[in-house]
Amino acid sequence: CSTLHAADYCGAQACKLWVENIIIKDHISNLEPNELRRLTENARACHADPLYEAASEELAKRAPVDVLAETGSRVLAELMDRHVEKRQRRTQELAFVTVNGKLLIYDSATGSNLQTLDAHGDCINCVAYSFDNSTIATASDDCTVRLWNADTYACLHTLQHD
Repeated sequence: CSTLHAADYCGAQACKLWVENIIIKDHISNLEPNELRRLTENARACHADPLYEAASEELAKRAPVDVLAETGSRVLAELMDRHVEKRQRRTQELAFVTVNGKLLIYDSATGSNLQTLDAHGDCINCVAYSFDNSTIATASDDCTVRLWNADTYACLHTLQHD
C-alpha cells in the first residue's frame, strides 16, 4: 500500500493503476468461488470497473457450474460475452438470437441457415461458444442458461438462476 500512496502522491497515475491491478488480482486469486461470485456481482452493481473486470475474468476461469448457476443473468451474460472465446471452424458459423427465444445458426460464407432451435421461452440475452468450440451457451430472461452441443445442437444442460 505504501507504493500505491507514493504513486498517488507523485501523480504517477499509470503506476497507481498498475499497483491497484496487482492488489486486486492477488486478492481475488485467494477467494472461494462463491465469494468471487458475490464480489463480481457487487463490483458490477457499484460500477467498480477495474475490480469487476478482474473478478469476472477470474470467475469465468475457475468457477464451477453450480456457482455460475447462482450468478445473476446480466453478470452471467457479460461473463460469457467477455471471457468465453468465440467458436471458429473451417465453415464459419454465426449464432444469432431472437427476442422470442430462438437460436439461429448460419454459415457466414453462404448465408444459409444451418439450424434453428427453440432454445428458450423468453428473450435470449447472450450467446457464446466455448473455448474448445464444442459447446454453445445461451442465457435468457427465462432465468436459465443452456449449454448446447455445437455439432449436434442437442441441449446438454439447463441451469436455473435468479
